[in-house]
Amino acid sequence: MRDNVSHMGPAVVWNGEDIPIKVIYSNRRRSWAIEVTTEGDVLVRVPSAIPEKRAVEIAQSRVEWIAKQQSVFQKRRADPRSYADGEQILFFGESLTIRRTIGPSRAEISEGTLHLSIPDSFSSDDSEKLARDMITLLYQRLGTVVLDPYVKKYSELAGVNKPQLRMKLQKKKWGCCTPKNGIIINARVLLAPKIVAEYLVVHEIVHLRFPHHQKNYWDEVGRLMPDYKNVEKLMKKDGWMWEF
Repeated sequence: MRDNVSHMGPAVVWNGEDIPIKVIYSNRRRSWAIEVTTEGDVLVRVPSAIPEKRAVEIAQSRVEWIAKQQSVFQKRRADPRSYADGEQILFFGESLTIRRTIGPSRAEISEGTLHLSIPDSFSSDDSEKLARDMITLLYQRLGTVVLDPYVKKYSELAGVNKPQLRMKLQKKKWGCCTPKNGIIINARVLLAPKIVAEYLVVHEIVHLRFPHHQKNYWDEVGRLMPDYKNVEKLMKKDGWMWEF
C-alpha cells in the first residue's frame, strides 16, 4: 500500500513547453486535486489506486490553469506587495487605497482608505515589514469582530457550544479546530468576499460535531449553507489572490 509517497512524474505540455509535475499518492484520498505552490511547483494529489499515467492525464486536462497559476506566482515574486502609498489592498473583497504618512506606528481603515503611519526612522525594508505586520494585526482584530456573530449564529444552528475564534495568518490551511473547542480561521480570508469567511466559519464549526469529511459532515454543511459549493469554487478560482 502507498501513502504519502511522492516522486517526479513526467511533464505536462503547454505551448510546446514541458511543465514538470510531482505526483503524490495517498491511501486516504478519494479524489484528485492539483496545487500550484507559490514557488511554481505543481503537485498532483491522487488516491493510491490511480496509475501515474492517469495522474498525468488529469494534470494535462488542467494545464491551462496550471500555466496561469505559475504565471501569477512568477509575477508576484517579481513584484511583491510593498504597501506603498496609493497601492490597493482588499478587505472582505472590497478594494482599499493605502495612504502612508510619517508618524507614530498606526493603522486604521476609514471610508475606503487604509491609513498607515510609519516612523521615519525605519529603513525601506523595515518600514515594509512594519506595514505588513500592522495591517495583518489590524485585519485580525477587525476580522474577529466581524466574524464573531457568524460563530454565534452557526454554533447555535449546529447545536454546539460557541467556540473561541482566533484569526491566524497561515500559508496553506484555511482553518482548523483546536483541542479545546476553538476554531482558527486563516487571516488571508479577510481579503476575500465576506461569504468566503462565513463559509469557513461554517466549515470549522461543523467539524466540532463531525471530525471528518464524510457524508453526514457535508450534509450538515449543506443544511447550514446550501450554496457552499459555489463558495468552494470561488476559493479555488481566486484564493491565490488573497495574500498579504
